[in-house]
Formats: sequence, C-alpha cells, structure tokens
Amino acid sequence: MNSHKSALSSSIQMYLVKIKRLDNEINPVPLSLLAESLKISPVSVNEMCRKLDEMELIRYQPYKGASLTDEGNLQAEKILRRHRLWEVFLVEKLHFNYPTAHQMADDLEHATSKELADQLDEYLGRPKFNTEGKEIPTGDRTGRNIKSTKLSDLGVGSEGYYFSDELDENVAEFFSSVNLRKGKQLKVLGKTSSQMIILSGVESIHISREIAEKITVAESKTNAFINSKDTTNKERPMQEKTIETKTLKDLKIGQTGVVVRVKGKGSIKQRMMDMGLVSGSEVKVIRVAPLGDPIEISLKGYNLSLRKSEAQDVMVEISGESE
Repeated sequence: MNSHKSALSSSIQMYLVKIKRLDNEINPVPLSLLAESLKISPVSVNEMCRKLDEMELIRYQPYKGASLTDEGNLQAEKILRRHRLWEVFLVEKLHFNYPTAHQMADDLEHATSKELADQLDEYLGRPKFNTEGKEIPTGDRTGRNIKSTKLSDLGVGSEGYYFSDELDENVAEFFSSVNLRKGKQLKVLGKTSSQMIILSGVESIHISREIAEKITVAESKTNAFINSKDTTNKERPMQEKTIETKTLKDLKIGQTGVVVRVKGKGSIKQRMMDMGLVSGSEVKVIRVAPLGDPIEISLKGYNLSLRKSEAQDVMVEISGESE
C-alpha cells in the first residue's frame, strides 16, 4: 500500500500526468479515452489502473473510469511542475519553439530530482505559468491562490502574469516579434484612457487599452490594482508619463509613435494592416518629400512609404515625461 512513497517509474508517472490532464475535461476519466490518449491497448491500461488503485494513487471504478486520489494528484502535480519548468527553460533560455520544448520536457520530467527542480525554479525566477499560460503547480499541496483580471484594469506600478488572451492574428504576430508571450510577468509603467505602457522583461511596449482589455493576467502578490494607492518613490516617476495622440501625418522627422488604430475601411485599410500597421507597432518618420507627400517611415526593421492621405488614417500615440 505504501509503494508510492518510493520513486515512481516513468510509466506510472506518465499515467498519473495523463489522468491529471484529462481530468480537467472529464471525471472520472474513461479508460477508453485514457488508452486512446496514451496510444496503449485498453487491456494494458486496465491492468495499470488496477495496479495504481492498489497503490492508492487512483480510484478505479469499473465501467466508469479513473480519478486521482489526493496522493495521486500530488504526485501528478510534482511531475507537471518539473515538466512546465523545463518548458520555460527551453523556450526562454534556449529559444526552442513550444512544441519541441514540450516533447523534450516529456523526457526531462522523469529524470529531474526535486533538488534540480527547485534550482531550476529559482534560476527562472519562480515562474507561475509556462509559455502557453498554463499554471506551474507548486508540487507541495499548498497550491496557488490565483486571482485574474484584465490587463487594462491594472494600475500604474501593478504587476501580473500574462496567461490568456483573445487577440487576432496580426496582434499576436506583433506580440511574438517583441517576445511578449504567455507566462511573462508584466508591469504597468504608464496608462491613459486609450493606451498603456507595459514592461516585459527589460522591454517597454506600448499597447492600446482596447488590446489590453483582451489580455487576462494573474494577480501577483505585490499587485496594486487601479483603485489601489501606491505612493512609493520608486513608482512615482512612472505615473508622470504623458501620452499625446496624433495622426501619423502629423509626426515630425525623427519622431516615433505607437500605432493605436488604423481608420478607413476596405482594401486600403487592409493593405496598411498587412504591411504591419497594427495596434502596438512602433513607427518612426524617416523623411518627408518636399511637398509633404509621400512620407517615409521605419516599421519593424524596414522602410515604408505612405501617401499623406494614408498616413492621416493612422492614429499614433507619443509618450514622454511631463515637465
């Protein structure tokens, strides 16, 4: 009965984690679904589930399925913790894409001791989510009391972990280009009624409030929401950001702005968005023709020429420190 106190085989770990993942969809987990997910014969799955039941890691109900016991759930969370920490390391530090990192973590999770997992957790800055926004369990029964809110509701100086969104393809592509992804800790540096300045790692990124409303963050322990008062000296300079809205046509040579929205409609608007003029994109005016048309801008590492009438339909915001 106490065999689970010793090291669990990789096969048993695989079963526990798979049941844990499927348990979020259906409980108890039908053995047919478990067999299909593991790509193992139903007979083998049946035998293993009976063994795990004897070990008091799952409760096996014939014709119904399997569910984790408290001990089985704890063991599954320990494995998931190791797996998701490796995912963060492989994506953030070694720059693997997520599907590859996920496959590699499947092997690494079984060969990782608690001591190594703890060191990895500390090295990564104790992340609460992996790069897909999935929670990293604590693995010690304490759990996480996670509260979520919209990024747009955070006040200046507030922090939160980015774990889900409802972004369209263009914005998601821009976020990827600036390494703003799920699992990142974000901090609000400045905000107005239409825009926010967000710190992600060492990069400050301008995004519209409209976009911020589509991002869900998990509250961090030191978080200060929009209605909270934060008067530390460290945060005061952040609140002195001023943001001015203009059209791209109104920017001077050498001036930089962040796209808030593109007006207009039809094929012209779509063409500008296809060129990268989407919310959150940073643009810089390089030169203007003698008669003011066209306007040459720098966008995402390349130069682009726009007619003055087109630039007038692009709303940008310029931030700076108030005097």
